[in-house]
Amino acid sequence: MKKTVGIVLAMICLSIGMVHSQTQEGVQYIDTIMEYRPAPGQFINTSPGLPENAQSLKGGINGLVTLGYFGGYLIAGFDEPISNHPDNPYGVDFTVFGNGYTGSSEPGIVMVMKDENANGKPDDTWYELRGSDHFLSSSIKGYEITFTNPNGYLEVPWSDNMGGTGVVNINSFHQQSYYPSQENFPDIDPTSYMLSGTKLKDKTFQAGMWINSVFDYGYADNRPMKSGQAHDVPDNPYTLDTQEGCGGDAFDISWAVDADGKAVELDEISFVKIYTGVAANAGSIGEVSTEIRGIAAVAPDASITGPTDVIVTNHPPFLPQFSSVREYEWPQGESFEFEAYVVSKGQLNANQTIGWESNNPEIASISASGVLTGHEAGEVEITATWQADNTISRQFTINITPTTSSGSLSDIEAIKVFPNPFSDYISVSGSNRATVSLFNTAGIKVMEKMILSEQERINLADMPRGLYLVRIETDNRVTTTKLLKQ
Repeated sequence: MKKTVGIVLAMICLSIGMVHSQTQEGVQYIDTIMEYRPAPGQFINTSPGLPENAQSLKGGINGLVTLGYFGGYLIAGFDEPISNHPDNPYGVDFTVFGNGYTGSSEPGIVMVMKDENANGKPDDTWYELRGSDHFLSSSIKGYEITFTNPNGYLEVPWSDNMGGTGVVNINSFHQQSYYPSQENFPDIDPTSYMLSGTKLKDKTFQAGMWINSVFDYGYADNRPMKSGQAHDVPDNPYTLDTQEGCGGDAFDISWAVDADGKAVELDEISFVKIYTGVAANAGSIGEVSTEIRGIAAVAPDASITGPTDVIVTNHPPFLPQFSSVREYEWPQGESFEFEAYVVSKGQLNANQTIGWESNNPEIASISASGVLTGHEAGEVEITATWQADNTISRQFTINITPTTSSGSLSDIEAIKVFPNPFSDYISVSGSNRATVSLFNTAGIKVMEKMILSEQERINLADMPRGLYLVRIETDNRVTTTKLLKQ
């Protein structure tokens, strides 16, 4: 659900989503809900996490349903196929409307299927639509997560196929079981069940309030819809923070790839599957979960044009003890390697030459290959420009932090990670309950684990030797520091 200053705002946004329900003449919407299989979450077994909420999406932008934690999904069908039409604006073929708004983007990965055997059932081949982060190494393909029923209003434990474990957090505002009940979801095993897909690197952090930062493009529940606009006139996904048309999240069937990541050509699709693409909690107020309000097909209109080239990148991690939601943070004396690609209409452009520039090299320099090195504490602006067309660029404001610590001294003294350096295991002192996240020097989260005791050891024997950033999040503070594996 939406995580900002509290549950009151979340419920207001849910109400707004319902008030603006509408159907527009001549627009093709969802005709059938084929399947709704949510992951555990704070609204599962209560509205908007019930089967009837999924059914409310039919025939317009008429309702709201939540998909829960990573992998929870919905399959929608259409009475007529959605065409991959060459005259559709920006190549976009349909728009998914979620409940996203500034500071709360909860990305859902979208898959499509053509009814090749013409039986009206989603039993052919699913193809993933490549969103912006598909090209980044931080996205994990073939991720599997298994949830275990705790039998009651308790944190839902999970384990994954990479050796990781964790929980879906509970909160005091929703005190039903977060695991799908047999009464509401008789097809879900009452003991445990597995969900799978591509897992994105989450962009959830705390900066006075919980923030789910926006992804570039290509994910459901990522950007807000625009009220009063025609649902079949799409946003241009490649202009990023500029919204055209109806807003929401626009999708091009030509982004489709098979299980091996190879592009496929589809002339039409009859089914859309959407699942939550991150595995993340937002502190004490619950999980990050994709919400859906509806889907609308796009009307062909060759007169609507716009740029279709964009640079997609990774970025340094948000360090949550800083209040700015627009800036990134990176420690002085360390290097960060940007990973950047030029994408044209959702496909990698043959010309990948990107230039890099720092507006203050004394604070932080950046190499021709995009390696940032912080030299002094301060703020720096980094610009990436496509050399084939200098109107295509990205800018990043980065706060280079002092080497002494990335949190307050009192926090560092209160919560410690030891041993440091380490070989196989680390432990945390100063808290009996904390979420420990480990980032490599590329800014990629490589481990997250909930600990419930100071005596609990975290096994990092399989991690490569080198420098890491470790973030320890408790109920009332966050500490970030460097950690060396020998």
